[in-house]
Amino acid sequence: MAGGAGTRFWPKSRLKNPKQFLKLLGKASLLSDTVRRASMLVEPENCFVVTHKQYHGQVFESIPEIPPHNVIFEPANRDTASCIGLAALKLSKIDPEGIMMILPSDHYIGHEKAFMKTLESAIAYAEKHDYLMTLGIKPDSPQTGYGYICWERILTVENGYPVYQVQKFTEKPDQGTALFFLKQGTYLWNSGIFVWKISVILNAMEKYLPELYLELEKIEPFMGTPEEGVLLEKAYPHFPKVSIDYGIMEKADNIGTIPGDFIWDDVGSWSALEKYLPKDERNNTLNGGKHIAIDSRGCIIDSEAKLIATIGVEDLIIIQSEDVMLVCRKDRDQEVKRLVEKLKRYGLEEYL
Repeated sequence: MAGGAGTRFWPKSRLKNPKQFLKLLGKASLLSDTVRRASMLVEPENCFVVTHKQYHGQVFESIPEIPPHNVIFEPANRDTASCIGLAALKLSKIDPEGIMMILPSDHYIGHEKAFMKTLESAIAYAEKHDYLMTLGIKPDSPQTGYGYICWERILTVENGYPVYQVQKFTEKPDQGTALFFLKQGTYLWNSGIFVWKISVILNAMEKYLPELYLELEKIEPFMGTPEEGVLLEKAYPHFPKVSIDYGIMEKADNIGTIPGDFIWDDVGSWSALEKYLPKDERNNTLNGGKHIAIDSRGCIIDSEAKLIATIGVEDLIIIQSEDVMLVCRKDRDQEVKRLVEKLKRYGLEEYL
């Protein structure tokens, strides 16, 4: 899935070049890294990418190894349930009982061998059972920015990994609730990484999202035909705008989870970069450009061209793009999304 706007990484992430196409954690884009990991399990011709039609050029530049007909272009942003439904419909034409992995394009994964083993275990269970599988992450802190998965009992052990029956999905909690979840020991972070049979997810959509399933049925006869693009352009904006978590995962009872022992981060804000990028002797993180400082500590600096000079500042995020500079306290970087909304209200679309 590569259709998000990544507004919390503004001003580097823009409408024309969002987060998934940026090289935030190295020499490759986040999307390119995601496809590289997927290719450890399947051939590139079996990798499919769903993204917005406006990112046509960026997709093929970022992942040239993916066949052009494997890129599915959304005419509008309709959230993850519609995105996944559209992909499942296309894949059902190839193999309705095939296994489908859902990988968000903008996550960081460490300990990739462990990640692959966890995925393989989820695949093995999904092949044998009509279950919607998700990879959970063992929490190490009371995070309020993630959804949580509560498991209730062990179902089996698959390739050395325990598979748990999911009791419920929980939306992002407040601090007190997150601390309670952490102490319980039966809660996992929801990674947004899923594995299931194509037929199983489509059946779940028919049961829990009948409005979406009806729209999929309308376009199904035209998938793979010359009329597909024109019909999708007309129909897709009418698809319900709902997340897969809210639309299905919070309602279904055939859900299993495998706790992952790999490093996972949804890289949801500028401050998340600190964990993975080198720091100078004063704990400043430089992700691009040049920085010179006097008595400056704990800052995150990203500059496309200009030298950033700081004196006597601490814990700031300073991001300089071609036409915008952002200065923000690290503990308020989640509010960058609000700032982007304010740009829209003030008619400053050229900076989005």
